[in-house]
Amino acid sequence: MKIEKLEDQEYQRNSEFWTLKGDKLTVMGDYLGRLPSVDLIDAKHGEEILDAGCGAGFISRRLARKGAWVYGCDRNEKMLAQAEAEERPHSLNINYKLADITKLPYIDSVFDKVACIAVLIHDSPKECGQFFDEAKRVLKPNGKLFVSIMHPYLYQPQAPTRNNRASWAQYTPLDNLPMTESQRFKEDYQDSWGQMFSSVVWYHPEEVIFNLLNKSGLKPTHSQSKYVTQEVLRDCNQTGDVGFPAFWQIVAEKK
Repeated sequence: MKIEKLEDQEYQRNSEFWTLKGDKLTVMGDYLGRLPSVDLIDAKHGEEILDAGCGAGFISRRLARKGAWVYGCDRNEKMLAQAEAEERPHSLNINYKLADITKLPYIDSVFDKVACIAVLIHDSPKECGQFFDEAKRVLKPNGKLFVSIMHPYLYQPQAPTRNNRASWAQYTPLDNLPMTESQRFKEDYQDSWGQMFSSVVWYHPEEVIFNLLNKSGLKPTHSQSKYVTQEVLRDCNQTGDVGFPAFWQIVAEKK
């Protein structure tokens, strides 16, 4: 699959940052983004769940271990290859496919739940809307979509992640737009081993996400913010301010 977007080119170039971590908890997003999302999804035995933008399979494996039938798709070949490699020695019967989340290769009304965790920061508002349309299509009636992204606060001028008061992430604006609009930022992200991951990511205001969900016919039913704590900084071997929102989870239901 040909990768053309700047966001994807940067991600592909730095993909080893993610493929080498496996199931280890090495970044703030593991503690405040991924693990809270797994709890929120609350996978049940026999449920059919799609992990849209599965990457190297961190979320997929945790859902499968709870007894769900898990399907994962991603447009990054290196990441998907790592997910498949993790599957071979200890199979969890996860079905992986190389696919873009804006064009899901699944039939209508097949999944109980769709998860999209730490993915939409790599997609424009148009692509987010396309994915929400697809998520609604593949969900069963009353099925639920679970989304987790970096909290919009991280990109604000006053945030520690804009003023060198957070060792684990820094965001530099690339587009000269008001903060009421989605726009691109340069992200410099550090793990607990001191390795750096640099990429181009999208900032999406809360109102943009909610408007796109409603436009797609998905009803937001829950949202929660996860805050930086001293405990999480310690677990990630990081320093900086605490007490501000860093990750955001949203649940929406198929109307």
